[in-house]
Amino acid sequence: MASAPTDSVDTVIAAEFDTLDLNHDGRLDWSDYELLIDRYRKTAGVNEDDRRIRELRAFYQMHWMELLRHAGASGDRLSKSEFVEATRRATGDASRMDSAKVGGHVIFDLVDADGDGSISKEELGRYLRGVWQIDESDPRYDFDAMDANKDGVISREEFVTGIQELLQG
Repeated sequence: MASAPTDSVDTVIAAEFDTLDLNHDGRLDWSDYELLIDRYRKTAGVNEDDRRIRELRAFYQMHWMELLRHAGASGDRLSKSEFVEATRRATGDASRMDSAKVGGHVIFDLVDADGDGSISKEELGRYLRGVWQIDESDPRYDFDAMDANKDGVISREEFVTGIQELLQG
């Protein structure tokens, strides 16, 4: 069984678990992801039939199955330690799906609310507050760090790279 978070990537993944575990039962299951998808939908102000929400759901369904596979789970629930270890393995294994890359692209489309091909500081802040329920000052999600070329916006490439670095170290 995986140990408690020991590095910054494990800390980020453990914090993701805490945000997803809304009933605080120490386990995640698919219903937790359904709630996450609904947060995205509400934050983006779109309905269930929006193509971006359908893509997000398809991504998270595949991601969830990869987490279960990498955890070697016998059921459909993961503890925090199982989630951290499975996420580390899934984001490092692109043999079926590059979770960080695919997720980054799918999520970018929802965060880029005005569809201009970039994410402003305001769009990122709305996403962080609405979906992950964190303040944009949280050091794990630093706008300036993601804006690698320092042009005041986050491009698709910068966003996807930032997600990969966040989850893969």
